[in-house]
Amino acid sequence: MSARARLAWTGAVIAAVLAVLAYLLVGVASGAGLASWHDTAGASLAVVPAAAMAAGLASWWITAWWENVDRDVRKWTAFGLALRTVALAFLMFAPLATLCLGLVESLRHLASGAGGSLREALSWVPAVAVYAVLFGLLLGALPALCIEYFLCRRFLRQARGFGLEGAR
Repeated sequence: MSARARLAWTGAVIAAVLAVLAYLLVGVASGAGLASWHDTAGASLAVVPAAAMAAGLASWWITAWWENVDRDVRKWTAFGLALRTVALAFLMFAPLATLCLGLVESLRHLASGAGGSLREALSWVPAVAVYAVLFGLLLGALPALCIEYFLCRRFLRQARGFGLEGAR
């Protein structure tokens, strides 16, 4: 596996883990207890694939950008690469979260056979996607940036070689 693919997959897995941890943290902080978590777990955890896709695609696209620029002219640091990756992941997270939440709710509505229109069932999806992005920014931005820094540092060292010109 190439260093670029390893960075994208590792970033995706870590984003999924951070999303699950944020869900658990919000659940514990709300005081709802474990007994009622299963009621909203499907909708709440629908943002986990969105977080993983956003982080993986952001890592893949930012490293493609890095590979296409003149590496000697542009001295990219690990922090700069991590900051670009996290910023792009958060920009992609809102539409992906809306898509995932809409898909989960549509499948739930169709499987339940309940009356009513699908439009009524999907009316709350944009609001929940906004909340997911806000919680992601509050609970995930700093940990994601810190973790992504070390991942990008390893990527730059592998891509440039282990000499003196490695990651800073």
